[in-house]
Amino acid sequence: MRKMILPAALALLAGAAALPSLASAQPLERGGVSITRGGGNVNEALGKNSFAGQSNTTIGARASGFGARSETLGGHNFNTAYGKNSTALQDTTTVGGIARGRFANSQTFGGGNLNAAYGKNSFAGQSVTTIGGQALGRGASSQTFGGLNQNFATGRDSTAQQQVLTLGGTAGKHSRDQVFGGKNLNAATGKGAFADQSVVTIGAQ
Repeated sequence: MRKMILPAALALLAGAAALPSLASAQPLERGGVSITRGGGNVNEALGKNSFAGQSNTTIGARASGFGARSETLGGHNFNTAYGKNSTALQDTTTVGGIARGRFANSQTFGGGNLNAAYGKNSFAGQSVTTIGGQALGRGASSQTFGGLNQNFATGRDSTAQQQVLTLGGTAGKHSRDQVFGGKNLNAATGKGAFADQSVVTIGAQ
């Protein structure tokens, strides 16, 4: 599913300027603000023979003009399946915005993320993808924050896996690009524990 979502999201952002507005208001004379919030998100299945899924996709924003601002917040996320025979899966995708213009600013936050499956026969997944924005123009800035992440499977027969990808943005001449790869933490503590973590952070292009 991710293989379908990400290319589609990127194509959407790339072609957004060419699309006609279906319900257009009067354009701002200077700048623009685009804010996308991915929601609080919680997904639980507590107890015996538990299973919990969760897939969160947030696609942000495009803001153009002098002093334009684009902000995408990927949701608080939280996914748990505490207890006997637990499984917990979480997939979070955040695609950030493009803010074009002088002193434009683009910020992308990959979400709070937390994924847990505590207890007997636990398994916990988690894949977090954050794609940051471009800010083009003199004095423009782009910041990408890869999420707080965390992934546990504490206890008997545990497995924990975490995949975090953060992709930075492009900032044009006399502009600035910053990429922060997420807090990350991956644990599988206890009997039969296994923990795997893969973190990729790609900066300015």
